[in-house]
Amino acid sequence: MITQIKAELKKLFTIRSTYFILALAFLLVFFFAFYISGWHLEAKDLHNPFTLQGDITGAVSAVSIFSALIALLLFTHEYRYNTIMYTLTSSNSRSKVLLAKILVISALAIIFTLFFATLSPLLSLFGIHAHHLHLVPQTLHYGNIIWRSLFYGWGYGMAGLLIAALVRNQVGAIITLFIVPDTVEGLLSLLLKKNAVYLPFSSIHAVIGQGLNYNNSITAGHAALLFSGYLIIGWLIAWVLFLRRDAN
Repeated sequence: MITQIKAELKKLFTIRSTYFILALAFLLVFFFAFYISGWHLEAKDLHNPFTLQGDITGAVSAVSIFSALIALLLFTHEYRYNTIMYTLTSSNSRSKVLLAKILVISALAIIFTLFFATLSPLLSLFGIHAHHLHLVPQTLHYGNIIWRSLFYGWGYGMAGLLIAALVRNQVGAIITLFIVPDTVEGLLSLLLKKNAVYLPFSSIHAVIGQGLNYNNSITAGHAALLFSGYLIIGWLIAWVLFLRRDAN
């Protein structure tokens, strides 16, 4: 199992897109945290005791799609360049291969989320002080914000990897990742109304307080459990297909 994990780590950090996506995420957070939420922070936000907490959730919400994209590319590159056969023949178990990918992406998503969740409020404070503004004392519910942010970041990473495992085609998987959360679920919300919060990506958005959650009809804890259920079902299907379908 250790061998498979090391192999997945090596793949992760030899793919150029990993570094490009990380750099893009950093630039995005720097611009919005330092410049928008710091240097140009509005007066009403300067007097809001939850401004920095909003910076954390906003950053996590914005960059989690990048960790999902890294996960997706890690998997689909092997199918695109037909190196999946080498991966499978180097291991005595397809299940170990799949589990190694899940563990590596889980670690990446958690570290990725922690990094940007910490960086965003620090950059905001730096921008505020650089512009000689004064922020009121802030209230941060550390335990609550940490678990919700980590779950959101991890959940998006797992969703990206799951889409790759099910679709396998790189272009199709990328389209699915970007179309389903907003366009497809947005259209379904017109039909489902208040029940739209129980859709997969709507439920994970509710974990961090983003998206539609009519009258707080679902709590963060219940939303996390619901999305976990979707992941479990999805990964069971992906695991069976990975074991039974031809590699290509």
